[in-house]
Amino acid sequence: MQKKISDKTFMNIGSNNAIESARYLKLLYRRSKLFRWQLKPQFKITASKFTPPNDPWRGSEKMGGDILHSNSYANRELPDYFTFQWLRHIRDFGGDKARIFAREEISLWLKENTKWEAVKWNPKFLAERLCNLIFTYKWYAASAPESFQNKLLYQLAIEFQCLALDWQNQVAIDDQLSALRGLLVTQAAFNTKAAEMSSLADIFENKLLEVINEDGGHVSRRPETHFKTLRQLFECRIAIAQAGIRDTGSLDQTITKMGAIAKMWRSSNGKFAHFHGGGKSDSESIEDVLKRCGPAGKVTRHAKQTGFVRISSGRTTLIMDCATPIKPIPENAASLASFEIHLAGNPFIVNVGQLSGKKEINSAYCQTAAHTALTLDNYDNYVWKGKNNTPIRDLEIGPASGGMLIKLSHDGYNESHGIIHERQIYLTTGGGNVRGSDTLRYTGMPSEIPKTCIVRFHLHPRVSAATVSNGTIVLKINFQKAGWLFKCKGANPILEPSIYFEGKKRLSSQQIILRMNVRDIRQHPEKSLKWSFKRQ
Repeated sequence: MQKKISDKTFMNIGSNNAIESARYLKLLYRRSKLFRWQLKPQFKITASKFTPPNDPWRGSEKMGGDILHSNSYANRELPDYFTFQWLRHIRDFGGDKARIFAREEISLWLKENTKWEAVKWNPKFLAERLCNLIFTYKWYAASAPESFQNKLLYQLAIEFQCLALDWQNQVAIDDQLSALRGLLVTQAAFNTKAAEMSSLADIFENKLLEVINEDGGHVSRRPETHFKTLRQLFECRIAIAQAGIRDTGSLDQTITKMGAIAKMWRSSNGKFAHFHGGGKSDSESIEDVLKRCGPAGKVTRHAKQTGFVRISSGRTTLIMDCATPIKPIPENAASLASFEIHLAGNPFIVNVGQLSGKKEINSAYCQTAAHTALTLDNYDNYVWKGKNNTPIRDLEIGPASGGMLIKLSHDGYNESHGIIHERQIYLTTGGGNVRGSDTLRYTGMPSEIPKTCIVRFHLHPRVSAATVSNGTIVLKINFQKAGWLFKCKGANPILEPSIYFEGKKRLSSQQIILRMNVRDIRQHPEKSLKWSFKRQ
């Protein structure tokens, strides 16, 4: 028997068809000459009236050489190509061949991409393309024929008009900021008057307040997102200064605070520690940005709003995640109380990292088990449930006898198991000893009876580890003379395989595992594991 379609269902079908029809008509219009005519600039475009700002960034000479030696770009449909990020690389490789290559590729782009296209003209890619073409313009275009320059500048003006039309349609504030940065840089290059740029600069600064915490950290708590925004601020400041806008005090203050947060996340190898996808940016690019961020020694030690702590002594540095996101970003929530240790320029105790573009893989690397942290019955230690609350019960940071102490307790396992977790970490003066404890306390809340507590210490791939007598583990970083001993009380430590992401590479590594039976925690309301890493 055929199922009867209700009036409501019929109306929904009709509504969906109408939406699809409207979307199709919009696409047709955007691909038409009429839309390009709508984007036609209202001023005369000439190379003599175009003043591109100096490029603040360097490229990679090695990557430039690789591109030029292949004599073509592997895939012109990828954002890495059509945002022209590669221009800096071949510029820094140098030579006439590089300049000719750049002009030929840009000429090909101008020939094949005059019509609007949904992906390539997306505001986030459009803004990147405008900025990259403008900042490197003096190198590849200043000595080019006037016909090349005028054709390129006309296309830049067209794309600027499209970006101005579409930037507000971006849902994410970060994407809006990126687009606004593209508009400011383009306006400055086309010598827009300061009075006309001021309102756009004000909009940018107001949007910035929505994503930057009071301490200077990005609300996402992601080092790479924070770093990207910081780079964009420098580009905006250059554009605003070129336009003659003098009141940049608040922007300067924000840059200084963001720089201090970025330095807090920075590990001993110059990259960002592996919290929330950190570790992708190369150390040279990070150094290039941070040296412009105000006082050289200014590093945030405790970012109260962003929720991280950094303590150091001797050549030992410990970075710890002491909060959950202010906004509900689920993949950033489960790393609570995780930490990394870096020794004399080398990562030692780390988190796995999460740099994959695939969501299903990322979900695994965002779990508490992928961090140097404690898990209870393989549950994540915090899960968003539509409530904007914090599980932090107590956080103390300060000097202790002969060193520094961090003490954090949270109720991330209270609802599921009726458990409060307290982690204490003590770093001795000189950095030769890191002692810690993980304590579970039963709150009496009716809940699932816990079974197994697991504490993981993920080791960097360049750390060798072996178990010796009495449950002691010997650790040594490759090419370092000093070794370390790991000991614990309350569990028998074992070594198991792990993985680690270094850039885009997935490397094999090891992890130290401590397992503790907690089935009887209701009869013994407090159970603890104590552990230490001691330099030998």
